[in-house]
Amino acid sequence: MDEIELLVEETYRHFHDHFDEESDMWMPASRMVTQDYSTFPESPGVIYHVQKSKSIFVVRTLVTLNIRADYTKILQYPEDYPSLRLVDNMDKDTERYLKFFIVENPSEAEIIHGQLHNRRFPMDEEMVCNISDPGFSWWLTKKENGFQISFTMSVSSDEKTMKLGPLGDRELAVKKFKELEELITSSGLNMNIQNEINRVQFNGSEVFLIEELKDLFEFGVITETLKSVFMILANKSFNHSLVEENWYYLHELASMRRFWIQIQYDLNSKET
Repeated sequence: MDEIELLVEETYRHFHDHFDEESDMWMPASRMVTQDYSTFPESPGVIYHVQKSKSIFVVRTLVTLNIRADYTKILQYPEDYPSLRLVDNMDKDTERYLKFFIVENPSEAEIIHGQLHNRRFPMDEEMVCNISDPGFSWWLTKKENGFQISFTMSVSSDEKTMKLGPLGDRELAVKKFKELEELITSSGLNMNIQNEINRVQFNGSEVFLIEELKDLFEFGVITETLKSVFMILANKSFNHSLVEENWYYLHELASMRRFWIQIQYDLNSKET
């Protein structure tokens, strides 16, 4: 089992440690070995096709409000969905290439689609990117009393660093992290988020908050503990819209992270 498979397994266990055991919100389509599409979720999500070569891969995505219904239609009439480029594999088993990802809120699917659809990514980002071409990924580096999120490879060369993938707009992230710090400190909890060039440091904060946020970036999960923190913020804050906006933003980051873990799993799968 390679590192990606280990990460998927760990993420899968971690998600179910904090969510209802019956929840299927984190279930890679590649695990759905059954061919009975009536068991597929009728949930919103992203239906996608990863096209890969030796040097690059492209993520073709489609937003859906009902995975089961749209997945079945696409398999029957792939030529009606040219953006997925399934016709390129008409001589092969289409089911091997058509995958899906479940989201909690349809807006998360829209964001994944908007950020990743038709984008080309290098298979070995670390090999081709440099200071002039810093790459597309965010990076997480664990520190003694916190962690660091880097937006370029040039500031993420630590052995304790892991690649998170393209989680979103970097300028928006810096803005939202600053708002998050202000919201949490206004509630009486300690939170220190330092914005530096191409990176953000999370330290000097409540230990449990550090762990909750680190798990969000590493595994793409939002636990009941973090949900409780935002309930406290909603009760204490005069700016409820700001609390809501940051809550949804963290959900979007978590969805992007889980989706990228699944993409990495697909890339390493012999069936893709």
